[in-house]
Amino acid sequence: MNLNIIKNYNDLAVNTYHVNPKVFIFLMILSVPFYYWGWLAIGTEIVRFKKRYYVEKKGKISDIFFEKKFSRALVINRIAWAAPYIYVILFGSNIPLWFWFLFFGWIIFGSYLFSLRLKKMIVK
Repeated sequence: MNLNIIKNYNDLAVNTYHVNPKVFIFLMILSVPFYYWGWLAIGTEIVRFKKRYYVEKKGKISDIFFEKKFSRALVINRIAWAAPYIYVILFGSNIPLWFWFLFFGWIIFGSYLFSLRLKKMIVK
C-alpha cells in the first residue's frame, strides 16, 4: 500500500476532521473492499437483470430496484462509502459540504425506493 496515501489520510484526520487518525484510516481501509464489492455486485445484477428482462419481456427496466440482490449490494456500497464520514460526524468536525448533499440525496433516494417497494407489496 502506498504510504503517501496513509500519510495524507492521517493529515486529513488530524488537521481537518479532528478525529483519531488510526480509527479514521482503519475505517477508510476497511471500507474499500466492501465499496468495490458493492459496485461489482451491482454491475453483475444489472447484467443478469437485463438478460432476464430482454428474454422474458416482462415488467419495466426500473424493476431492478425491487431485486433483493441489487438492493443489498447498493446498501453495502453506500454504507462502505459513508462509514468514515459518519465517524467524522459523530466524533469530529469540519465535514465537507459535498458530503451532506450526497448523504441526504442517498437517504431521499433510498426512502423513495422503499416507498415504491412498500407500494408494490401493498398492491399484491
